[in-house]
Amino acid sequence: MSTGQTEPRTRRTREKPRGTLAALTLHTLRLQRRSVLIWGSVLGAFSLLALVAFPAFQDQPQINELVESYPPELRELFGIGSGTDLTTIEGFLQSQVFAFIAPLALSFFPILAAAGAIAGAEERGTLDVLLGNPVPRWQLVAASSAATAVSLLGILAVLWLLTWVPAVLLDIDLAPGTAAGAVLNLWPLCLFFGGLAMLCSAVFHRRVLAVAIPGAVLVAMYFVDSLGSLVEAFESVQPLSVFYHYGSAIEDGIDPASFAGVSGAAVVLVALAALVFSRRDIYT
Repeated sequence: MSTGQTEPRTRRTREKPRGTLAALTLHTLRLQRRSVLIWGSVLGAFSLLALVAFPAFQDQPQINELVESYPPELRELFGIGSGTDLTTIEGFLQSQVFAFIAPLALSFFPILAAAGAIAGAEERGTLDVLLGNPVPRWQLVAASSAATAVSLLGILAVLWLLTWVPAVLLDIDLAPGTAAGAVLNLWPLCLFFGGLAMLCSAVFHRRVLAVAIPGAVLVAMYFVDSLGSLVEAFESVQPLSVFYHYGSAIEDGIDPASFAGVSGAAVVLVALAALVFSRRDIYT
Protein backbone atom coordinates (compact mmCIF):
# COMPACT_ATOMS: atom_id res chain seq x y z
CA MET A 1 0.00 0.00 0.00
CA SER A 2 2.74 2.42 0.98
CA THR A 3 4.71 1.41 -2.11
CA GLY A 4 1.80 2.29 -4.36
CA GLN A 5 1.54 5.76 -2.79
CA THR A 6 5.27 6.44 -2.94
CA GLU A 7 5.70 5.82 -6.67
CA PRO A 8 3.18 8.44 -7.87
CA ARG A 9 4.61 10.99 -5.47
CA THR A 10 8.13 10.26 -6.69
CA ARG A 11 7.00 10.46 -10.29
CA ARG A 12 5.32 13.81 -9.68
CA THR A 13 8.50 15.09 -8.03
CA ARG A 14 10.55 14.07 -11.01
CA GLU A 15 8.14 15.63 -13.47
CA LYS A 16 7.84 18.91 -11.60
CA PRO A 17 11.08 20.55 -12.89
CA ARG A 18 10.12 19.87 -16.49
CA GLY A 19 6.67 21.30 -15.89
CA THR A 20 8.16 24.37 -14.22
CA LEU A 21 10.53 24.93 -17.13
CA ALA A 22 7.67 24.76 -19.63
CA ALA A 23 5.54 27.09 -17.52
CA LEU A 24 8.34 29.65 -17.21
CA THR A 25 8.99 29.50 -20.93
CA LEU A 26 5.32 29.98 -21.84
CA HIS A 27 4.99 32.82 -19.33
CA THR A 28 7.99 34.62 -20.86
CA LEU A 29 6.61 34.06 -24.36
CA ARG A 30 3.32 35.68 -23.36
CA LEU A 31 5.20 38.70 -22.01
CA GLN A 32 7.17 39.04 -25.26
CA ARG A 33 4.36 38.58 -27.78
CA ARG A 34 3.69 42.30 -28.17
CA SER A 35 7.41 42.94 -28.67
CA VAL A 36 7.42 40.35 -31.46
CA LEU A 37 4.86 42.32 -33.45
CA ILE A 38 6.52 45.67 -32.77
CA TRP A 39 10.06 44.58 -33.65
CA GLY A 40 8.91 42.61 -36.68
CA SER A 41 6.78 45.47 -37.98
CA VAL A 42 9.49 48.10 -37.55
CA LEU A 43 12.14 46.01 -39.30
CA GLY A 44 9.58 45.03 -41.93
CA ALA A 45 8.94 48.72 -42.58
CA PHE A 46 12.63 49.22 -43.44
CA SER A 47 12.45 46.26 -45.81
CA LEU A 48 9.27 47.62 -47.37
CA LEU A 49 10.89 51.01 -47.97
CA ALA A 50 13.81 49.28 -49.69
CA LEU A 51 11.42 47.33 -51.92
CA VAL A 52 9.54 50.48 -52.88
CA ALA A 53 12.81 52.23 -53.74
CA PHE A 54 14.30 49.31 -55.68
CA PRO A 55 12.59 49.93 -59.09
CA ALA A 56 14.36 53.28 -59.31
CA PHE A 57 17.73 51.49 -59.10
CA GLN A 58 16.87 48.35 -61.05
CA ASP A 59 17.51 49.83 -64.50
CA GLN A 60 20.42 52.05 -63.49
CA PRO A 61 23.63 49.98 -63.94
CA GLN A 62 25.71 53.10 -63.41
CA ILE A 63 24.74 53.00 -59.73
CA ASN A 64 27.29 50.20 -59.25
CA GLU A 65 29.99 52.35 -60.82
CA LEU A 66 29.05 55.22 -58.53
CA VAL A 67 29.24 53.04 -55.45
CA GLU A 68 32.56 51.57 -56.56
CA SER A 69 33.95 55.12 -56.61
CA TYR A 70 33.30 55.46 -52.87
CA PRO A 71 36.17 54.74 -50.45
CA PRO A 72 36.38 50.99 -49.73
CA GLU A 73 36.15 51.63 -45.98
CA LEU A 74 32.83 53.40 -46.46
CA ARG A 75 31.42 50.62 -48.65
CA GLU A 76 32.46 47.89 -46.22
CA LEU A 77 31.09 49.84 -43.27
CA PHE A 78 27.62 49.74 -44.80
CA GLY A 79 27.91 46.15 -45.96
CA ILE A 80 28.38 46.89 -49.65
CA GLY A 81 31.06 44.49 -50.81
CA SER A 82 32.91 44.82 -54.09
CA GLY A 83 30.75 42.08 -55.63
CA THR A 84 27.38 43.44 -54.53
CA ASP A 85 25.12 44.25 -57.48
CA LEU A 86 22.65 46.95 -56.45
CA THR A 87 20.59 46.41 -59.60
CA THR A 88 19.45 43.01 -58.30
CA ILE A 89 16.88 42.75 -55.52
CA GLU A 90 19.16 40.42 -53.58
CA GLY A 91 22.11 42.81 -53.64
CA PHE A 92 19.90 45.82 -52.96
CA LEU A 93 18.20 44.26 -49.91
CA GLN A 94 21.55 43.05 -48.61
CA SER A 95 23.00 46.55 -48.76
CA GLN A 96 19.91 48.34 -47.43
CA VAL A 97 18.55 45.90 -44.83
CA PHE A 98 20.41 42.69 -44.08
CA ALA A 99 24.02 43.88 -43.94
CA PHE A 100 23.62 46.80 -41.53
CA ILE A 101 20.21 47.76 -40.16
CA ALA A 102 18.68 44.36 -39.45
CA PRO A 103 21.61 42.64 -37.67
CA LEU A 104 22.60 45.65 -35.57
CA ALA A 105 19.06 46.59 -34.57
CA LEU A 106 17.59 43.13 -34.05
CA SER A 107 20.50 41.96 -31.90
CA PHE A 108 19.26 44.34 -29.22
CA PHE A 109 16.03 42.39 -28.82
CA PRO A 110 17.69 39.35 -27.17
CA ILE A 111 20.18 41.65 -25.42
CA LEU A 112 17.37 43.58 -23.70
CA ALA A 113 15.42 40.41 -22.96
CA ALA A 114 18.42 38.63 -21.41
CA ALA A 115 19.50 41.69 -19.43
CA GLY A 116 16.07 41.91 -17.86
CA ALA A 117 15.83 38.21 -17.07
CA ILE A 118 18.31 38.21 -14.17
CA ALA A 119 19.93 41.58 -13.49
CA GLY A 120 16.74 43.47 -14.35
CA ALA A 121 14.61 41.26 -12.13
CA GLU A 122 17.19 41.61 -9.37
CA GLU A 123 17.05 45.41 -9.56
CA ARG A 124 13.23 45.30 -9.48
CA GLY A 125 13.32 43.12 -6.37
CA THR A 126 11.33 40.32 -8.00
CA LEU A 127 14.13 37.79 -8.45
CA ASP A 128 14.38 36.78 -4.79
CA VAL A 129 10.60 36.38 -4.65
CA LEU A 130 10.66 34.09 -7.68
CA LEU A 131 13.54 32.05 -6.30
CA GLY A 132 11.60 31.67 -3.06
CA ASN A 133 9.63 29.04 -4.97
CA PRO A 134 11.16 25.61 -5.66
CA VAL A 135 12.58 26.73 -9.01
CA PRO A 136 16.15 25.75 -9.91
CA ARG A 137 18.16 28.75 -11.04
CA TRP A 138 19.25 27.11 -14.28
CA GLN A 139 15.60 26.88 -15.30
CA LEU A 140 15.25 30.66 -15.16
CA VAL A 141 18.16 30.99 -17.56
CA ALA A 142 16.98 28.17 -19.82
CA ALA A 143 13.36 29.35 -19.92
CA SER A 144 14.25 32.96 -20.69
CA SER A 145 16.73 31.92 -23.39
CA ALA A 146 14.32 29.45 -24.99
CA ALA A 147 11.46 31.94 -24.99
CA THR A 148 13.65 34.66 -26.48
CA ALA A 149 14.84 32.28 -29.21
CA VAL A 150 11.24 31.42 -30.12
CA SER A 151 10.17 35.08 -30.00
CA LEU A 152 13.09 35.94 -32.24
CA LEU A 153 11.81 33.40 -34.77
CA GLY A 154 8.43 35.14 -34.57
CA ILE A 155 10.04 38.49 -35.35
CA LEU A 156 11.85 36.94 -38.30
CA ALA A 157 8.58 35.45 -39.56
CA VAL A 158 6.98 38.91 -39.50
CA LEU A 159 10.03 40.37 -41.26
CA TRP A 160 9.83 37.64 -43.91
CA LEU A 161 6.15 38.34 -44.55
CA LEU A 162 6.76 42.08 -44.84
CA THR A 163 9.63 41.42 -47.25
CA TRP A 164 8.32 38.72 -49.56
CA VAL A 165 4.61 39.66 -49.78
CA PRO A 166 5.28 43.29 -50.81
CA ALA A 167 7.84 42.01 -53.33
CA VAL A 168 5.11 39.89 -54.92
CA LEU A 169 2.68 42.82 -54.93
CA LEU A 170 5.30 45.10 -56.50
CA ASP A 171 6.12 42.43 -59.12
CA ILE A 172 9.70 42.11 -57.89
CA ASP A 173 11.33 38.75 -58.55
CA LEU A 174 12.26 37.66 -55.04
CA ALA A 175 11.99 33.94 -54.34
CA PRO A 176 10.32 33.08 -50.99
CA GLY A 177 13.17 30.72 -50.13
CA THR A 178 15.73 33.43 -50.76
CA ALA A 179 13.90 35.84 -48.47
CA ALA A 180 13.50 33.11 -45.84
CA GLY A 181 17.23 32.37 -45.91
CA ALA A 182 18.07 36.05 -45.48
CA VAL A 183 15.92 36.48 -42.38
CA LEU A 184 16.74 33.09 -40.84
CA ASN A 185 20.45 33.83 -41.10
CA LEU A 186 19.89 36.60 -38.54
CA TRP A 187 18.80 34.07 -35.89
CA PRO A 188 22.16 32.66 -34.69
CA LEU A 189 23.81 36.07 -34.90
CA CYS A 190 21.20 37.64 -32.62
CA LEU A 191 21.17 34.63 -30.29
CA PHE A 192 24.93 34.97 -29.82
CA PHE A 193 24.58 38.48 -28.44
CA GLY A 194 21.57 37.38 -26.41
CA GLY A 195 23.72 34.63 -24.88
CA LEU A 196 26.46 37.15 -24.11
CA ALA A 197 23.90 39.44 -22.48
CA MET A 198 22.57 36.52 -20.42
CA LEU A 199 26.09 35.79 -19.19
CA CYS A 200 26.61 39.45 -18.28
CA SER A 201 23.21 39.47 -16.59
CA ALA A 202 24.29 36.49 -14.50
CA VAL A 203 27.71 37.93 -13.63
CA PHE A 204 26.75 41.52 -12.85
CA HIS A 205 24.02 42.85 -10.61
CA ARG A 206 23.15 45.83 -12.81
CA ARG A 207 21.01 45.69 -15.92
CA VAL A 208 22.81 48.60 -17.56
CA LEU A 209 26.04 46.58 -17.66
CA ALA A 210 24.22 43.57 -19.09
CA VAL A 211 23.08 45.81 -21.96
CA ALA A 212 26.13 48.03 -22.42
CA ILE A 213 28.79 45.30 -22.58
CA PRO A 214 27.09 43.14 -25.26
CA GLY A 215 26.13 46.31 -27.12
CA ALA A 216 29.75 47.46 -27.16
CA VAL A 217 30.92 44.01 -28.29
CA LEU A 218 28.26 44.08 -31.03
CA VAL A 219 29.50 47.38 -32.45
CA ALA A 220 33.16 46.41 -32.05
CA MET A 221 32.67 43.11 -33.88
CA TYR A 222 30.85 44.88 -36.70
CA PHE A 223 33.70 47.34 -37.20
CA VAL A 224 36.34 44.59 -36.96
CA ASP A 225 34.62 42.58 -39.68
CA SER A 226 33.94 45.62 -41.87
CA LEU A 227 37.53 46.80 -41.77
CA GLY A 228 39.21 43.41 -41.51
CA SER A 229 39.69 42.99 -45.24
CA LEU A 230 40.97 46.56 -45.66
CA VAL A 231 43.05 47.31 -42.57
CA GLU A 232 45.93 44.96 -41.82
CA ALA A 233 45.63 45.52 -38.06
CA PHE A 234 42.17 43.94 -38.04
CA GLU A 235 42.87 41.10 -40.46
CA SER A 236 44.14 38.61 -37.88
CA VAL A 237 41.20 39.11 -35.50
CA GLN A 238 38.49 39.32 -38.17
CA PRO A 239 37.49 35.62 -37.83
CA LEU A 240 36.74 36.26 -34.14
CA SER A 241 33.82 38.47 -35.16
CA VAL A 242 30.47 36.70 -35.59
CA PHE A 243 29.77 39.09 -38.47
CA TYR A 244 32.64 37.44 -40.34
CA HIS A 245 30.62 34.19 -40.25
CA TYR A 246 27.30 35.94 -40.94
CA GLY A 247 27.95 36.50 -44.63
CA SER A 248 25.23 37.35 -47.14
CA ALA A 249 22.60 34.63 -47.14
CA ILE A 250 20.30 36.51 -49.49
CA GLU A 251 23.00 36.42 -52.17
CA ASP A 252 24.94 33.24 -51.37
CA GLY A 253 22.57 31.20 -49.21
CA ILE A 254 23.08 30.09 -45.60
CA ASP A 255 26.45 28.59 -44.74
CA PRO A 256 25.50 25.53 -42.61
CA ALA A 257 28.88 25.39 -40.83
CA SER A 258 28.76 29.07 -39.84
CA PHE A 259 25.10 28.83 -38.87
CA ALA A 260 25.75 25.83 -36.61
CA GLY A 261 28.98 27.28 -35.20
CA VAL A 262 27.48 30.62 -34.14
CA SER A 263 24.40 28.85 -32.74
CA GLY A 264 26.66 26.55 -30.74
CA ALA A 265 28.59 29.51 -29.36
CA ALA A 266 25.29 31.06 -28.22
CA VAL A 267 24.35 27.83 -26.43
CA VAL A 268 27.74 27.76 -24.68
CA LEU A 269 27.25 31.33 -23.45
CA VAL A 270 23.82 30.45 -22.05
CA ALA A 271 25.26 27.37 -20.32
CA LEU A 272 27.99 29.51 -18.75
CA ALA A 273 25.33 31.98 -17.61
CA ALA A 274 23.39 29.18 -15.91
CA LEU A 275 26.57 27.95 -14.19
CA VAL A 276 27.57 31.41 -12.98
CA PHE A 277 24.06 32.32 -11.83
CA SER A 278 23.72 29.11 -9.81
CA ARG A 279 26.78 30.06 -7.74
CA ARG A 280 26.39 33.74 -6.99
CA ASP A 281 24.49 35.65 -4.34
CA ILE A 282 21.30 37.60 -4.98
CA TYR A 283 21.03 41.23 -3.93
CA THR A 284 17.79 41.98 -2.09
